[in-house]
Amino acid sequence: MTWWRRWAKGTGRGTSGIAPLKATREDRALQAAATAEAAGDATAMHRASNTLIRLELYERAWELRIRAAALTEDNPLLEWDGGDLGGRSLLIRAYAPRDRIGEELRMARFIAPVAERAGLSIVLTEPRLVPIVARSFQGVDARPRGLKDAAAFAEADIFAYYETIALRFARNAAEMRRSFVPLRADPAEAAALRARYKQDSAGPLIGISWGSSNDNKVLPPVAAWAPLLDWPSATFVSLQYGDVEGDLAVLRSLGGRVLHDAAINQLIDLDGFAAQIAALDAVVSISNTTIDMAGMLRAPTLHLRDDKASAIWPRFGPSPWYPEMTFLHREGRAWPAVFAEARTRVQGMLATEGR
Repeated sequence: MTWWRRWAKGTGRGTSGIAPLKATREDRALQAAATAEAAGDATAMHRASNTLIRLELYERAWELRIRAAALTEDNPLLEWDGGDLGGRSLLIRAYAPRDRIGEELRMARFIAPVAERAGLSIVLTEPRLVPIVARSFQGVDARPRGLKDAAAFAEADIFAYYETIALRFARNAAEMRRSFVPLRADPAEAAALRARYKQDSAGPLIGISWGSSNDNKVLPPVAAWAPLLDWPSATFVSLQYGDVEGDLAVLRSLGGRVLHDAAINQLIDLDGFAAQIAALDAVVSISNTTIDMAGMLRAPTLHLRDDKASAIWPRFGPSPWYPEMTFLHREGRAWPAVFAEARTRVQGMLATEGR
């Protein structure tokens, strides 16, 4: 019996009972998960899993996602049950009801514990991630998802979602921290970019990203970045995807030295984006794909958080997803005060890193 079913039995709630008014956040999250599962609502199950992840109830989150996937996706192979993989071919795939590249970046760490156990690991991944995955995990056959999936399934003995693997290796916060395996950028490309960016800069190279396509996020105005940009020795490199010309004009008007590398398209060339981040000394970003790319590359990163609840990030403190990432929470302050602290935090991070 899994821990969460012991919880349900111990509280007398079953899997579809009504939680009391004084239930904890964990109780409410588990109840919502049980209700969604009892209704067979895959969308609600995935949504509930995000809340469970934020509360670090990982084992139940993975189980819930696997069951949601079974309701919505066809797989011609049996799912891996955690048994011996010696000499067997394993196909690894994402359960992605929504196209979120950040989530696939985060989940890629779970390739590692099975890649070293299976005879062959075929990874069907988002096409833009193929070169990064192939470089980061030795012996893995990374292929673009949606191109020749049937052929890939025909070559494998069994399959696993990332969540299938996580259910065995990342059931709690401690295991999540231990499960972290970074991605690897192209070292030659990163070195070339760094040399180019440093031609006119003797100080640190700080990547910044300030926007998101998610309208539900509370984002700081671009002008609020002024206290961070008021750093004479630093050169700031835009990591922001999309049309940024207007925002760049505002940032530069604040007095900061801000570079925009038109050769890197962060939406299309994710391998180039990874190399760009690896070329820098630190990254400061709101919660978007930049956070996950920087986190998975183990780049020194300051993660700016608003006070609004997030899909997966904890309300306070660091996250087991990226144990070395520094979180800076707004805590009701005016944004300029947050960015003034951000500058101090990044300077401390650089000193710690010896950069």
